[in-house]
Amino acid sequence: MSERVKKIFSNLTRECDALVLMNGQEPMLDSSLFYACNLDSGLFEDCAAVLLPDGQAFLITSQLEESAAKKAEAEVIVYSDAQERAEALKNVLKGAQQIGVNSRSISHFSMQYLTKLKEDSEFFDIGTALAKARMLKDAAELEKIQRACDIASEVADIIPTMITDGVTEYEVAAEIGYQMQKKGASATSFDTIAAFGQAAAEPHHTPTDYRLQKTDMSLFDFGCRVSRYCSDITRTFSPREMSAKYTKVYETVLEAQRRAIAAIRPGVVSAEIDKIARDYIDAGEFKGRMIHSLGHGVGLDVHEGGSFSPRSQIVLEENMVMTVEPGIYLPGWGGVRIEDDVLVTKNGCRLLTHAKKDLAEMKID
Repeated sequence: MSERVKKIFSNLTRECDALVLMNGQEPMLDSSLFYACNLDSGLFEDCAAVLLPDGQAFLITSQLEESAAKKAEAEVIVYSDAQERAEALKNVLKGAQQIGVNSRSISHFSMQYLTKLKEDSEFFDIGTALAKARMLKDAAELEKIQRACDIASEVADIIPTMITDGVTEYEVAAEIGYQMQKKGASATSFDTIAAFGQAAAEPHHTPTDYRLQKTDMSLFDFGCRVSRYCSDITRTFSPREMSAKYTKVYETVLEAQRRAIAAIRPGVVSAEIDKIARDYIDAGEFKGRMIHSLGHGVGLDVHEGGSFSPRSQIVLEENMVMTVEPGIYLPGWGGVRIEDDVLVTKNGCRLLTHAKKDLAEMKID
């Protein structure tokens, strides 16, 4: 029996006979399937996991994934064609009337397939229960996240060796990804953001062939995966010709982050952490220039389960992993963001990322 499956069911608020987590074609893969079956390899396209209230899990998989499936915490059922897949699902779901699905991740095609397959059943969304279960990481998950954070931190500290006058955003983004994989990551968590100069005012900037100038700040937002688990870190490096304005912006962001992190502990409502950082930034000349929430959950997805935002009312609990990433963005000038991954502990929190970030350490010679 799977403890993770029991954990998911414990968060349901209504009667349920079975849960179905169904993958489509990549990238329409539900990370909750990998979570429930404790899988860290394979794609499992068009495969399904069926979870039962007693903790049983069935992984219905194609022959392509048979070897990877053997590592799952689930009873594996292998199919060779579409008919065999349908029969396997029908058999496992026999008698199930109330069936939960992850509406956020299941494709419209897969939902139509399931409703046709089980015309006599009622389907409902279990996304909230999945999110709650996944927010609290177990020891195995934390070990993988910590390794991903270690790799990203190590690479963050060598970024200055990549920054030379005339280098392009493309080149540094590619080098960051290469260095993370060289150090043991399986992939990047998301497309690396490399933003020079005025482009740093765009929180989700896409790298271009723009070449770094001496007066440009440089912002890098990136992360990597270890056994599917993500890290997420942002560091902003000073221009070679650093101005008093840049110093003030950077120090304001850094202090906002420090204050927010110092307040993280179990029992605190997540919106309060956002407010601490936002109020500090808004108290000065950069009021209103933090244009996103303070942070988000991290795990199998780089954005998962909870956030530090003005509207979020999640009560922090031990073993949640969150980012803390205040920023100030000034269109036509640039921006600064500093981001770290934080583990909520019994009495406070612990930084999982550990790259340098004090202004004196972020100067480019």
